[in-house]
Amino acid sequence: MPVEITGIVSHNRGTPLDHAPPGQFDPAAMLESAKAQEAAGYDRVLIANNSLMPDSHAIATHVLAGTQRLKVLLAHRPGFIAPTMAARMLTTIDRLAPARVAVHIIAGPSDKELEADGDFTAKPDRYARADEYVGILRRIWESPAPIDHEGRFYRFNQAFSPVKPGAIPVSWAGTSSESIAACGRHADVFAMSGDTLAHIAGHRDRVLAAAGERPMDFMMTMLVILGETEAQAWERADAVLRNFRAMMARLPAPQGPSNFTQSSHAGEAILSSAESAHRHDRCLWLGVTHLAQGRFGNQATLVGTPDQVCAALMDYYAMGITRFLIRGFRPDQDLAEYGGKLFPRLRAAALAHDAANQGAVR
Repeated sequence: MPVEITGIVSHNRGTPLDHAPPGQFDPAAMLESAKAQEAAGYDRVLIANNSLMPDSHAIATHVLAGTQRLKVLLAHRPGFIAPTMAARMLTTIDRLAPARVAVHIIAGPSDKELEADGDFTAKPDRYARADEYVGILRRIWESPAPIDHEGRFYRFNQAFSPVKPGAIPVSWAGTSSESIAACGRHADVFAMSGDTLAHIAGHRDRVLAAAGERPMDFMMTMLVILGETEAQAWERADAVLRNFRAMMARLPAPQGPSNFTQSSHAGEAILSSAESAHRHDRCLWLGVTHLAQGRFGNQATLVGTPDQVCAALMDYYAMGITRFLIRGFRPDQDLAEYGGKLFPRLRAAALAHDAANQGAVR
């Protein structure tokens, strides 16, 4: 299919409106979530990673073993595992679940958060390290013979993996100039948080310029609120805003490195959009983004009927965004609506768009 739809599997039963207690770890919930998303028509699920989360590699293997066709996007932070070892770990997972593994490289948005894992590297240097790291991963995956390496961050002799993976797609995030330069050299997919069409187009253009002749796919994250009518969809959005405000009021102050935030180019862009207006483009809503002010990440949301939301997603698709990470505020109810009413429309619209533009370059 020309469009790939990604979900997310957490290590507990928390939702955007009902956060799980700190420390909750629920393997059964992981598989329930993965199987429900597989049944709803998701192609892939993200396994997130930060300084407070359980190991993403083990969770990815658990999810792959418990599903039939669902793929994973495994978030991985360069710098904590030697790249030679990481190459073999990812190869192992890929061989256990062929053609179902992709790796998402994240350098880490917050200096303070990474310090919790003993990493005191400044952000520009983290991107330089990630650049060198992913280059090494690809060499280990592809080289028919042992290799030596001496770089700024890593040095080794005769590194080799006789067991080779299939193709492991590499996705990348981060809109700083250092991040985009490294993305252009190494990534297959550039991942973005939801934003206005204008901001997304700007990020896309910078990445394409950095990639030059290298092919690049694009993924964007978006929450979705559906209604049978436009009025019902916006009533649900109003209810989400009320519930989100109540959730923020009852949550204790965050503890540990999650209490340290650091601005990013993308985060500043979406907050500037939210400050100017809560509604943008066809049906983009930034009400929760404005309320949260970055505390819970990007909460950009498309609100409308299935036809309206599909049309809004196709606005991004026409710009070259062919992969969408779609999630909801009420996963138990949203998955059935997405799988029955949104995803078939989106896939059909993408096929029709490509047929109508056959031969054109997106």
